[in-house]
Order: sequence, then structure tokens, then C-alpha cells
Amino acid sequence: MARREVQAGQKYQQTDASSVWQVMDLTKDGEGIAHARLLRVGDPTAVKMISVSALKDPRLYKLVEE
Repeated sequence: MARREVQAGQKYQQTDASSVWQVMDLTKDGEGIAHARLLRVGDPTAVKMISVSALKDPRLYKLVEE
């Protein structure tokens, strides 16, 4: 089964938490590793950046279907 690509606008939830995070944009660091900037839904002051590979890891995050 092919893994869905991470795209701006998608929402993810950490597997061990109830907060939902929305992908704002994607970028690559100096070594070419893709990262996603996330905004916590309901709290626009909470922002974090994580690697796309971590976001796609089902042990860490799950995609929230709309």
C-alpha cells in the first residue's frame, strides 16, 4: 500500500495525545530533509516543525480524515 504524501492543509494527531495539528507548509533543510511546519488546531500560537518522515510514521502520528 502506497503511503500518502504529506501536503499543506492535512491534519495529523499524535498517537499518544489528543491535539490535532495542521500542516501549514513544507520545507527542506540544508541537507535536503523534508520538514513540515504544524499549527495546533484551536491554538494558532502553538507551532512546531517536524520531519516529514516522523509525520508519516504511524507509531507517532495518524492522519485525521476530514
